[in-house]
Amino acid sequence: MSLNVTGPFIYFTIPILGGINITQTTVSFLLVTIFLCTACVVLGKDLSTRPGPRQTLVEKGVLMMRELVVSTMGEHNEHWLPFIITLFLCSICGSLIGMTGFLRSATADLSCTLVWALMVSVIIWYNNIKHSGFLGWIKGFTEPVAVMTPMNIVSEIAQPISMAFRHFGNLAGGGVITSVVYMAFSLASTAVLNLISASGNLIALALMAVGGVLLLLRRKKKKLSLLIFGWLSLVLGLFGFLQAMGWLSGVPVLAFGIPAVLSCYFDVFSGAVQALVFSLLSMVYISAACPPPQEA
Repeated sequence: MSLNVTGPFIYFTIPILGGINITQTTVSFLLVTIFLCTACVVLGKDLSTRPGPRQTLVEKGVLMMRELVVSTMGEHNEHWLPFIITLFLCSICGSLIGMTGFLRSATADLSCTLVWALMVSVIIWYNNIKHSGFLGWIKGFTEPVAVMTPMNIVSEIAQPISMAFRHFGNLAGGGVITSVVYMAFSLASTAVLNLISASGNLIALALMAVGGVLLLLRRKKKKLSLLIFGWLSLVLGLFGFLQAMGWLSGVPVLAFGIPAVLSCYFDVFSGAVQALVFSLLSMVYISAACPPPQEA
Protein backbone atom coordinates (compact mmCIF):
# COMPACT_ATOMS: atom_id res chain seq x y z
CA MET A 1 0.00 0.00 0.00
CA SER A 2 1.27 3.47 -0.90
CA LEU A 3 0.25 6.06 1.66
CA ASN A 4 1.40 9.55 2.43
CA VAL A 5 0.17 10.52 5.90
CA THR A 6 0.38 14.23 5.06
CA GLY A 7 -2.00 13.80 2.13
CA PRO A 8 -1.82 12.82 -1.53
CA PHE A 9 1.26 13.94 -3.44
CA ILE A 10 0.63 16.69 -6.00
CA TYR A 11 2.20 15.78 -9.36
CA PHE A 12 1.49 19.08 -11.12
CA THR A 13 -1.02 21.92 -11.22
CA ILE A 14 -3.10 22.97 -14.22
CA PRO A 15 -3.03 26.80 -14.29
CA ILE A 16 -6.78 27.38 -14.81
CA LEU A 17 -9.62 28.31 -12.44
CA GLY A 18 -7.14 29.30 -9.78
CA GLY A 19 -5.07 26.13 -10.23
CA ILE A 20 -6.27 22.52 -10.44
CA ASN A 21 -4.00 20.10 -8.59
CA ILE A 22 -3.41 16.70 -10.20
CA THR A 23 -2.74 14.47 -7.19
CA GLN A 24 -2.08 10.78 -6.55
CA THR A 25 -5.81 10.33 -5.94
CA THR A 26 -6.66 11.93 -9.30
CA VAL A 27 -4.31 9.61 -11.17
CA SER A 28 -5.46 6.53 -9.24
CA PHE A 29 -9.14 7.17 -9.87
CA LEU A 30 -8.51 8.00 -13.52
CA LEU A 31 -6.84 4.59 -13.90
CA VAL A 32 -9.75 2.94 -12.06
CA THR A 33 -12.20 4.63 -14.44
CA ILE A 34 -10.23 3.53 -17.51
CA PHE A 35 -10.01 -0.02 -16.13
CA LEU A 36 -13.74 -0.27 -15.41
CA CYS A 37 -14.73 1.19 -18.79
CA THR A 38 -12.39 -1.22 -20.57
CA ALA A 39 -13.72 -4.15 -18.52
CA CYS A 40 -17.32 -3.21 -19.38
CA VAL A 41 -16.51 -3.12 -23.11
CA VAL A 42 -14.58 -6.41 -23.04
CA LEU A 43 -17.04 -8.30 -20.82
CA GLY A 44 -20.12 -6.90 -22.54
CA LYS A 45 -19.31 -7.78 -26.12
CA ASP A 46 -20.18 -10.95 -28.06
CA LEU A 47 -23.09 -11.89 -25.74
CA SER A 48 -25.04 -14.99 -26.73
CA THR A 49 -28.05 -17.01 -25.62
CA ARG A 50 -25.67 -19.85 -24.74
CA PRO A 51 -23.23 -18.07 -22.44
CA GLY A 52 -19.66 -19.17 -22.00
CA PRO A 53 -17.72 -19.08 -18.73
CA ARG A 54 -16.97 -15.35 -18.99
CA GLN A 55 -20.55 -14.34 -19.71
CA THR A 56 -21.87 -16.73 -17.04
CA LEU A 57 -19.61 -15.20 -14.41
CA VAL A 58 -20.64 -11.65 -15.35
CA GLU A 59 -24.34 -12.53 -15.38
CA LYS A 60 -24.01 -14.22 -11.99
CA GLY A 61 -22.44 -11.09 -10.51
CA VAL A 62 -25.10 -8.81 -11.99
CA LEU A 63 -27.90 -11.09 -10.76
CA MET A 64 -26.43 -11.13 -7.25
CA MET A 65 -26.32 -7.33 -7.21
CA ARG A 66 -29.86 -7.18 -8.62
CA GLU A 67 -31.16 -9.41 -5.83
CA LEU A 68 -29.41 -7.21 -3.28
CA VAL A 69 -30.87 -4.02 -4.77
CA VAL A 70 -34.39 -5.45 -5.07
CA SER A 71 -34.38 -6.90 -1.54
CA THR A 72 -33.09 -3.63 -0.08
CA MET A 73 -34.82 -0.99 -2.20
CA GLY A 74 -37.84 -2.83 -3.61
CA GLU A 75 -38.64 -3.81 -7.18
CA HIS A 76 -39.85 -0.29 -8.02
CA ASN A 77 -36.29 0.94 -7.46
CA GLU A 78 -34.61 -1.66 -9.66
CA HIS A 79 -33.59 1.10 -12.08
CA TRP A 80 -30.97 2.16 -9.52
CA LEU A 81 -29.04 -1.08 -10.17
CA PRO A 82 -26.46 0.43 -12.62
CA PHE A 83 -25.73 3.28 -10.20
CA ILE A 84 -25.25 0.94 -7.21
CA ILE A 85 -23.02 -1.43 -9.20
CA THR A 86 -20.91 1.52 -10.40
CA LEU A 87 -20.61 2.86 -6.86
CA PHE A 88 -19.60 -0.56 -5.51
CA LEU A 89 -17.02 -1.27 -8.23
CA CYS A 90 -15.48 2.21 -8.02
CA SER A 91 -15.19 1.83 -4.26
CA ILE A 92 -13.60 -1.61 -4.21
CA CYS A 93 -11.27 -0.93 -7.17
CA GLY A 94 -10.34 2.43 -5.67
CA SER A 95 -9.24 0.58 -2.53
CA LEU A 96 -7.45 -2.29 -4.29
CA ILE A 97 -5.35 0.00 -6.48
CA GLY A 98 -3.30 0.85 -3.39
CA MET A 99 -1.89 -2.69 -3.47
CA THR A 100 0.18 -1.82 -6.52
CA GLY A 101 2.73 -0.26 -4.18
CA PHE A 102 3.24 2.91 -6.22
CA LEU A 103 -0.34 4.21 -6.44
CA ARG A 104 -2.46 5.61 -3.63
CA SER A 105 -5.83 4.10 -2.69
CA ALA A 106 -8.43 6.55 -3.98
CA THR A 107 -10.72 5.79 -1.04
CA ALA A 108 -7.93 6.76 1.38
CA ASP A 109 -8.56 10.37 0.33
CA LEU A 110 -11.46 12.14 2.07
CA SER A 111 -12.18 14.26 -1.00
CA CYS A 112 -13.10 11.10 -2.95
CA THR A 113 -15.49 9.54 -0.43
CA LEU A 114 -16.98 12.93 0.41
CA VAL A 115 -17.88 13.55 -3.24
CA TRP A 116 -19.61 10.15 -3.39
CA ALA A 117 -21.54 10.87 -0.17
CA LEU A 118 -22.60 14.32 -1.39
CA MET A 119 -23.69 12.80 -4.70
CA VAL A 120 -25.92 10.33 -2.85
CA SER A 121 -27.32 13.14 -0.69
CA VAL A 122 -28.15 15.24 -3.77
CA ILE A 123 -30.00 12.25 -5.24
CA ILE A 124 -31.94 11.85 -1.97
CA TRP A 125 -32.85 15.55 -1.82
CA TYR A 126 -33.89 15.58 -5.48
CA ASN A 127 -36.21 12.60 -5.04
CA ASN A 128 -37.69 14.01 -1.83
CA ILE A 129 -38.51 17.24 -3.64
CA LYS A 130 -39.79 15.27 -6.66
CA HIS A 131 -42.23 13.18 -4.57
CA SER A 132 -43.20 15.71 -1.88
CA GLY A 133 -42.61 19.07 -3.54
CA PHE A 134 -40.22 21.72 -2.29
CA LEU A 135 -42.57 22.89 0.45
CA GLY A 136 -43.24 19.30 1.50
CA TRP A 137 -39.49 18.66 1.69
CA ILE A 138 -39.00 21.76 3.86
CA LYS A 139 -41.96 20.72 6.00
CA GLY A 140 -40.25 17.40 6.69
CA PHE A 141 -37.63 19.26 8.74
CA THR A 142 -40.32 20.38 11.18
CA GLU A 143 -41.68 16.89 11.94
CA PRO A 144 -42.80 15.64 14.39
CA VAL A 145 -42.75 19.08 16.10
CA ALA A 146 -41.24 22.39 15.21
CA VAL A 147 -38.72 22.13 18.05
CA MET A 148 -37.03 19.21 16.26
CA THR A 149 -36.10 21.38 13.26
CA PRO A 150 -32.43 21.94 14.31
CA MET A 151 -31.96 18.23 14.97
CA ASN A 152 -33.41 17.30 11.58
CA ILE A 153 -31.15 19.79 9.82
CA VAL A 154 -28.08 18.51 11.68
CA SER A 155 -29.06 14.92 10.83
CA GLU A 156 -29.38 15.82 7.15
CA ILE A 157 -25.91 17.41 7.15
CA ALA A 158 -24.33 14.64 9.25
CA GLN A 159 -25.53 11.87 6.92
CA PRO A 160 -23.05 12.48 4.04
CA ILE A 161 -20.27 13.41 6.49
CA SER A 162 -20.64 10.14 8.41
CA MET A 163 -20.74 8.08 5.21
CA ALA A 164 -17.62 9.80 3.87
CA PHE A 165 -15.60 9.58 7.08
CA ARG A 166 -16.54 5.94 7.71
CA HIS A 167 -15.20 4.82 4.34
CA PHE A 168 -12.19 7.13 4.38
CA GLY A 169 -11.26 6.40 7.99
CA ASN A 170 -11.07 2.63 7.60
CA LEU A 171 -8.84 2.74 4.52
CA ALA A 172 -6.62 5.62 5.64
CA GLY A 173 -6.30 4.15 9.14
CA GLY A 174 -5.33 0.78 7.68
CA GLY A 175 -2.64 2.42 5.59
CA VAL A 176 -1.23 4.24 8.60
CA ILE A 177 -1.18 1.03 10.66
CA THR A 178 0.59 -0.85 7.86
CA SER A 179 3.19 1.91 7.50
CA VAL A 180 3.83 2.04 11.26
CA VAL A 181 4.18 -1.76 11.50
CA TYR A 182 6.59 -1.80 8.56
CA MET A 183 8.68 0.95 10.17
CA ALA A 184 8.71 -0.89 13.52
CA PHE A 185 9.83 -4.17 11.94
CA SER A 186 12.48 -2.36 9.91
CA LEU A 187 13.96 -0.80 13.06
CA ALA A 188 13.75 -4.14 14.89
CA SER A 189 15.45 -5.87 11.96
CA THR A 190 18.35 -3.41 12.00
CA ALA A 191 18.77 -3.70 15.78
CA VAL A 192 18.60 -7.51 15.93
CA LEU A 193 20.89 -8.16 12.96
CA ASN A 194 23.44 -5.62 14.18
CA LEU A 195 23.41 -7.32 17.59
CA ILE A 196 23.93 -10.77 16.04
CA SER A 197 26.70 -9.62 13.71
CA ALA A 198 28.47 -7.51 16.37
CA SER A 199 30.62 -10.45 17.53
CA GLY A 200 31.42 -11.65 14.04
CA ASN A 201 30.08 -14.99 12.82
CA LEU A 202 30.04 -16.78 16.20
CA ILE A 203 26.49 -15.94 17.32
CA ALA A 204 25.15 -16.32 13.79
CA LEU A 205 26.62 -19.80 13.42
CA ALA A 206 25.36 -20.74 16.90
CA LEU A 207 21.83 -19.66 16.01
CA MET A 208 21.96 -21.63 12.78
CA ALA A 209 23.12 -24.71 14.69
CA VAL A 210 20.36 -24.32 17.30
CA GLY A 211 17.80 -23.91 14.54
CA GLY A 212 19.00 -27.07 12.82
CA VAL A 213 18.82 -29.04 16.08
CA LEU A 214 15.27 -27.81 16.80
CA LEU A 215 14.14 -28.77 13.31
CA LEU A 216 15.63 -32.26 13.74
CA LEU A 217 13.81 -32.63 17.07
CA ARG A 218 10.61 -31.49 15.34
CA ARG A 219 10.68 -34.64 13.20
CA LYS A 220 10.52 -36.82 16.31
CA LYS A 221 8.27 -34.87 18.69
CA LYS A 222 5.98 -33.20 16.08
CA LYS A 223 5.59 -30.02 18.12
CA LEU A 224 4.63 -26.78 16.41
CA SER A 225 6.72 -24.72 18.82
CA LEU A 226 9.88 -26.56 17.75
CA LEU A 227 9.09 -25.84 14.09
CA ILE A 228 8.49 -22.12 14.70
CA PHE A 229 11.53 -21.52 16.91
CA GLY A 230 13.69 -23.74 14.73
CA TRP A 231 12.99 -21.78 11.56
CA LEU A 232 13.19 -18.47 13.45
CA SER A 233 16.61 -19.31 14.88
CA LEU A 234 17.86 -20.65 11.55
CA VAL A 235 16.69 -17.59 9.60
CA LEU A 236 18.04 -15.11 12.15
CA GLY A 237 21.38 -16.91 12.17
CA LEU A 238 21.56 -16.96 8.38
CA PHE A 239 20.66 -13.28 8.03
CA GLY A 240 23.02 -12.37 10.87
CA PHE A 241 25.82 -14.21 9.06
CA LEU A 242 25.05 -12.35 5.83
CA GLN A 243 24.94 -9.08 7.77
CA ALA A 244 28.36 -9.80 9.31
CA MET A 245 29.75 -10.52 5.85
CA GLY A 246 28.39 -7.17 4.62
CA TRP A 247 26.02 -8.72 2.08
CA LEU A 248 22.73 -7.76 3.78
CA SER A 249 23.37 -4.27 5.10
CA GLY A 250 20.24 -2.11 5.36
CA VAL A 251 17.77 -4.80 4.24
CA PRO A 252 14.75 -5.00 6.63
CA VAL A 253 14.49 -8.79 6.60
CA LEU A 254 12.12 -8.99 9.58
CA ALA A 255 9.63 -6.78 7.71
CA PHE A 256 9.19 -9.31 4.89
CA GLY A 257 5.66 -10.64 4.71
CA ILE A 258 4.07 -8.96 7.74
CA PRO A 259 3.08 -5.66 6.04
CA ALA A 260 1.91 -7.64 3.01
CA VAL A 261 -0.48 -9.66 5.19
CA LEU A 262 -1.80 -6.48 6.81
CA SER A 263 -2.19 -4.88 3.40
CA CYS A 264 -4.24 -7.87 2.21
CA TYR A 265 -6.55 -7.40 5.17
CA PHE A 266 -6.93 -3.62 4.99
CA ASP A 267 -6.98 -3.37 1.18
CA VAL A 268 -8.87 -6.51 0.19
CA PHE A 269 -11.12 -7.52 3.10
CA SER A 270 -11.70 -4.12 4.68
CA GLY A 271 -11.98 -2.47 1.26
CA ALA A 272 -14.64 -4.96 0.14
CA VAL A 273 -16.57 -4.59 3.40
CA GLN A 274 -16.50 -0.79 3.24
CA ALA A 275 -17.60 -0.84 -0.42
CA LEU A 276 -20.54 -3.07 0.51
CA VAL A 277 -21.46 -0.95 3.55
CA PHE A 278 -21.30 2.28 1.54
CA SER A 279 -23.48 0.77 -1.19
CA LEU A 280 -25.98 -0.60 1.34
CA LEU A 281 -26.28 2.75 3.11
CA SER A 282 -26.78 4.46 -0.24
CA MET A 283 -29.52 1.98 -1.13
CA VAL A 284 -31.29 2.43 2.22
CA TYR A 285 -31.22 6.24 2.05
CA ILE A 286 -32.27 6.42 -1.61
CA SER A 287 -35.07 3.88 -1.13
CA ALA A 288 -36.44 5.97 1.76
CA ALA A 289 -36.67 8.90 -0.65
CA CYS A 290 -38.22 6.74 -3.41
CA PRO A 291 -41.23 4.94 -1.85
CA PRO A 292 -43.56 2.68 -3.88
CA PRO A 293 -45.95 4.57 -6.16
CA GLN A 294 -49.00 3.87 -3.97
CA GLU A 295 -47.23 5.22 -0.87
CA ALA A 296 -45.91 8.24 -2.71
